[in-house]
Amino acid sequence: MFIKKFFGAILLLVILTLPQNVFAEKTDWYDRNFNFRNIRSVIVFEVTASPGVDYGGPVVLRNMQDTLYQNARKLKCNVITEAQARRDLSYQLGINLEGLAYSNPLQARQIIMQNAARIADAWILSNVDRLANNFYIEPARTVWEQRRETRRYYDRHGNRREETYYIQVPVTYPPRRVDISTLEMTMQAYESRHGDMIFARRDVRDREDYQAQKGMYSRITNSFFEDVGKKIR
Repeated sequence: MFIKKFFGAILLLVILTLPQNVFAEKTDWYDRNFNFRNIRSVIVFEVTASPGVDYGGPVVLRNMQDTLYQNARKLKCNVITEAQARRDLSYQLGINLEGLAYSNPLQARQIIMQNAARIADAWILSNVDRLANNFYIEPARTVWEQRRETRRYYDRHGNRREETYYIQVPVTYPPRRVDISTLEMTMQAYESRHGDMIFARRDVRDREDYQAQKGMYSRITNSFFEDVGKKIR
């Protein structure tokens, strides 16, 4: 009994010390008339961010691109990066999309979308809509907790004995700062022939942790590609 209570207390302590999700919500839409099983190749465009979103600079953005393409493998089909699409279509169209991507990346991306059917069955867009770090102060609080006590005594034969029991005691915790990491993303899939949207997801997540968006971003993109991949297979 003591061992069960001991490990139960340890498990509770671990749970309480781990960062906890405050809010997580996924909202999906997909075209029920589209046959996802016909998709054999997909262009995965690099992740973008809405104006005013502080995502951490070019190094962080590059890591986000790497994570995006790593998770895109869950699609279980031919994944074409945006850079590969530029190279392939530059050759087919006879224009320098690589150079255009430096001077006018939006125009280069639009040309890829307009000609995507030449090299892929679909394309995917990812955008960071909001990234924020906030906090609140949790006031001091007193709670009743269980405390283990040990009583030593001698029995009637003179043998020393120990008895373990538990009592409820008030424990006061001081005020503490609680950090909140927020990440909101929109991810969309389009079929290449007509440019129609076939799948879209709005993923909103908060987490009680300090600047935890890296892990949240990985889980959001991984979940999206897993779910789209299930429709393709």
